[in-house]
Amino acid sequence: MTRHELYKAMEQEKIIMYDTFFARLERTPLPELMTRWIGILILDREYRIGTHRAEWLATVMWNSAALTVGEAELARRESERQKETERQAKAEQLRKTIKADRELARQKLAFWHLCSKVDHRRLVENFLPACDEFYQGYVRKKFLNDLENMPDRTVLLWFWQAIPPFSLKEEPSRKISLDSLAA
Repeated sequence: MTRHELYKAMEQEKIIMYDTFFARLERTPLPELMTRWIGILILDREYRIGTHRAEWLATVMWNSAALTVGEAELARRESERQKETERQAKAEQLRKTIKADRELARQKLAFWHLCSKVDHRRLVENFLPACDEFYQGYVRKKFLNDLENMPDRTVLLWFWQAIPPFSLKEEPSRKISLDSLAA
């Protein structure tokens, strides 16, 4: 907000610009003047002065309460702005993470669908020793004999850590040898 805009706002509030009042406005630095103006508008909303409102606004303008309330309001606005910026950054990061996870899932499923039944079994068997006993038993009992007919979501849920590529940093064109996984 410029000084001129601030003076226009004061005129709209019907504050009479006496020479001494105007001189004091001119001497006051713009940031302090804006802070005081914000403060008196908040105080005006709070107190709801009816009669002689313009005179009250002009008087309270130089009161320390207007400056204090204005500073508090500006601090609150800055805090809200920072929170909004942080929220947007988190939302962007989440969006990027979701996009990366989808791409990685797509690559994993593409690899899974290229593999044969024997390759599926070899992948899972190589992965199972790193898992706990319950997981090993459950997978062997429920999934191991029917790996090729598992829905994609189930494959990703149970075998995410077993299916290459393990990150998006790997070249997608790089061929992963199943024989090297068996060793």
